[in-house]
Formats: sequence, structure tokens, C-alpha cells
Amino acid sequence: MKGYLTSYVGLFDPREDAGPTLTNVEVPLIQRDYAQGREEPRAEEIRRAFLEVLLESLQGEQAVGLDFVYGRVDSGTLRPLDGQQRLTTLFLLHWYLASRTGHLDAGATWTRLSYATRPSARLFCKRLGANALPPSVSRPSVWITDQIWYLHVWQHDPTIQAMLVMLDAIAERLSHLDDFDAADAWTRLTDPETPAVWFCLLPLDDMDSDEDLYIKMNSRGKPLTEFENFKARFEQDLEGSPRHGEFAR
Repeated sequence: MKGYLTSYVGLFDPREDAGPTLTNVEVPLIQRDYAQGREEPRAEEIRRAFLEVLLESLQGEQAVGLDFVYGRVDSGTLRPLDGQQRLTTLFLLHWYLASRTGHLDAGATWTRLSYATRPSARLFCKRLGANALPPSVSRPSVWITDQIWYLHVWQHDPTIQAMLVMLDAIAERLSHLDDFDAADAWTRLTDPETPAVWFCLLPLDDMDSDEDLYIKMNSRGKPLTEFENFKARFEQDLEGSPRHGEFAR
């Protein structure tokens, strides 16, 4: 199968070409827990920077690309090997904005993101997609954990707890934007022609190669150091300077 550009919502749209029609996204067993919501310094820095990029694209006219998402497609279900973190964050961002704008539909295909890694996380995603956040709530985690459908044992699930942290981070970040228009942001995020956030989906042709590819992808890299992260952000800040190339070298 050939790769194609899409948005999170666009993943589930019927395709006129030979591309796969998706009905679900399921994080496979070989993947780790959702990490972007972890309460540790490095994860907090990644979370802050990623949300800043996403929200800037929703406010402005410049769309942002999130590179490639690799995955196996089997009977309409995408099982991502690379892109799990981004897809989960996009799911949470869509849920938050859909709740604020009255667009949350429990039957919407984009709500069908689940985790095979933990049955509890799978059930949490399902119940989250069926329940809208009231507009008066400032901290989603407080409201969610107080609902009758929230199970007490979920407080021990690291993926669910990380999702709650991310939802609070989204709400807090948006609360500091006085001119933020949630309805306009939802329209830009779900625009079928020019979405504010896009990526390239690469479905795997060889159905037997997914675990081997995952092992190779995760055995070659090392986590970036704090200096390497700083350097990347610093170069971005200097993009408008005539000495950008000199500083990069």
C-alpha cells in the first residue's frame, strides 16, 4: 500500500483511491504505555513543546506536519508501530475541542482509538469518547475521576493517568489564550481539505514484518540529551535571523 497525507479525523474517511478504509486505531501489545503525559521533567518538556506546536497551528494559518505514522492495517484496524504517542495526543485534543464546541458524537469514527496493551485503557478511551466535558470545567481530570463511569482501579493504570495529565495540560494552555476560538480551532482541525495538523500514513504491505520493524526502529536510537533538545529549539527560534546557518554550524 502507498502512503498518503491525512489528518487524524481523515484517517477514518472513505478513500476514493486504493488506500485502506479505517474503522479503528488500536495500539498493539508490543507498544509501551502512553508517555507524553508522564509526570517527569523530560516528559513535561516534550508535552509543553508539542502542545505549543499544535495550538499554534490551530490559531494561525500555518498547518503543521507530524511526519510519518507507520502501521499495519488489518480488517480496517490500524495498529501503529510508530506514531502511537502523537495519535493518542490528537485523540485527546479532538475530544477536548469536540466537548467544548458541542461536536462530540459517541458514534463518530474518530473516537475509536483503543489500547490492546491494557483492557482498562481500552475501556477508558471508549467511555471518554461517549461523555462530553461540560464547558464550565477547568480541570478535566477532576471532572472525569468524579464520574460514575470512572473506575477506581484506573488510578493505577499509567496510560490512563498520563491521559488525564495531558487533558489538564491542554485545558491549562488554552485558558491562557484570551483570543482562542474553540469553534474555529475545531473547524481547522477537522477541515477535510487543509487540516491544521496532518501526517503521512504508511500502511505496511508485509503483514509479517511489523514486529521485526518495531524491534529495529526501537533498538537503533538513543534518547536525545537535554542539550540536543535545547539546540533544536534554539535553531527554531533563530530561523528568522540572517546568521541562522552560522549558529546551526
